[in-house]
Amino acid sequence: MKLLFIFLLLCPFLVKAQKNEDTKIIITLNDSIDIYKKIKIALVNLDFIVKDNYNTDTLTTYSREFSNIPGQCRLTAVIKGNSVTLSGIYGLTKIDDFGYTRPPKENQRIIYYKGSKGWELLKMVAERIGGQMAFSK
Repeated sequence: MKLLFIFLLLCPFLVKAQKNEDTKIIITLNDSIDIYKKIKIALVNLDFIVKDNYNTDTLTTYSREFSNIPGQCRLTAVIKGNSVTLSGIYGLTKIDDFGYTRPPKENQRIIYYKGSKGWELLKMVAERIGGQMAFSK
């Protein structure tokens, strides 16, 4: 009986744990007031430039190079009620024969795996927004 009780207590933690190949972070906030503004501030504080496409339920950033990620990264935040779904893509940049950086030809989703720099960046944005985090594919 005690073992069953302990398992039921741990069950919520097991469901929300990060798993390899997770691609989304779902943040649940306590209220739905100014979520768009909170996300925009979190992104701008991490040196992203937010595209202003007059869509109040989705924020998208321009591609941005970071020193800890060998390439460019672009994030998307989708707002539904009081929850936010963060995801992103990245592409590896190349340096041509003249020393100029060329934009990536292909982009891939940011996924969770041990040592993923893109996932660390996505998680930093989620932590700046605040709220309860869950992970999904």
